[in-house]
Amino acid sequence: MKRYTIPTIFFAIGVVLQYTIYFSWVSFTLLTVSCLLLALFLYSLDFQKQESIEKQNLEPGRDLGSDPSPQADVVFDTNSSLPTESSNAEQEPKPKDILWKKDPVLLARESVHLEERSLFCETVKEFPFPFLTEKVTSIQYVYYDGKEFKECYWQKAGMMVETDDNPVEWEEYEEGRVRELLPAISFDKRKLYIPLTMNAHLFGFLCFSTKESWNESDIQSFWEKSTTISEKIMAKKEYFKVTKHPVSKLFNVSHFYGMAKSEFESQGKVTLILFKFIDTNFQSEIAIGLNLLGKQNAVLGLGLYQLEDNLYASMISNDRLDDFTEFFKQFIEELDSLGYPSEVALGYSNKSIPGIKFDVWIKAAYKSLEESILYHAA
Repeated sequence: MKRYTIPTIFFAIGVVLQYTIYFSWVSFTLLTVSCLLLALFLYSLDFQKQESIEKQNLEPGRDLGSDPSPQADVVFDTNSSLPTESSNAEQEPKPKDILWKKDPVLLARESVHLEERSLFCETVKEFPFPFLTEKVTSIQYVYYDGKEFKECYWQKAGMMVETDDNPVEWEEYEEGRVRELLPAISFDKRKLYIPLTMNAHLFGFLCFSTKESWNESDIQSFWEKSTTISEKIMAKKEYFKVTKHPVSKLFNVSHFYGMAKSEFESQGKVTLILFKFIDTNFQSEIAIGLNLLGKQNAVLGLGLYQLEDNLYASMISNDRLDDFTEFFKQFIEELDSLGYPSEVALGYSNKSIPGIKFDVWIKAAYKSLEESILYHAA
């Protein structure tokens, strides 16, 4: 009952004040209602407390007759180690990373598109333009893909920073001059555009920024120095044409025989593996994906060689064969789950056979491939 003394006192004080100062039925009604609400609230608290006590008393295993006594304090022994439970997490193999983080066809086409861009980026990173004068504050390297200009590197003194494919912000006049393979100075004289060209081929351009202003007399020295980068890009493009397939950008058949001969004559132990895709949609894209993901996972060596339309080869070190087997199994399983069911015939030939010759090594792989094709056909 002690709880209800508060609303009683509050009501009594309110009534005294009402009669002493000013009495109003409105204020008296409000006082009465508020005191009743306060009393009901206190009553509900008592009711809830009583229910909780009854629930505790009804718990199983509780000794209702025993007197409550304080429990002993828990003491931790810091000198002894805590008991450890055997965990299955260490015994179970870790889940493998997903290979196809992007649609196979989309990934392959993006990879082909980025081949020449990466060639341009590798060249300018290997042969950056020297800062000829303190007048230069920064240099922007822009790649031309045949349609658009995309920024790829930004240089400040000796620091090279790779950028995203940011669109170039410039005037129509400046773009027109560069497309015509001619240098251009911006209207505010703060930027100098030097195209990178060779044999009437436009690779991109260099944009030199300054806080001062550029003059026509500055163009010649910068253009002459830029020819070094253009020559290096041209040389890499020519090597690219000789060694890579024009569509898939995989190593071509002529490069395969040259590399296979060198690998056969070396002391390393390698296995030649041939791939033939059977009744598989997007064979070329899947092969490009195999090349890309295989190199990322370090199981394909230098990568795939395209021998025919749907025939590919790879030379794999013998100590990486188990890794390749696991990778290839996961590769096919993920393709199936993504809606690209793939059937692949495999042929292989190991050069570790005593006395084997180069042509026999190659023919043995083709014979093994034919047997695999017949097996799939059956």
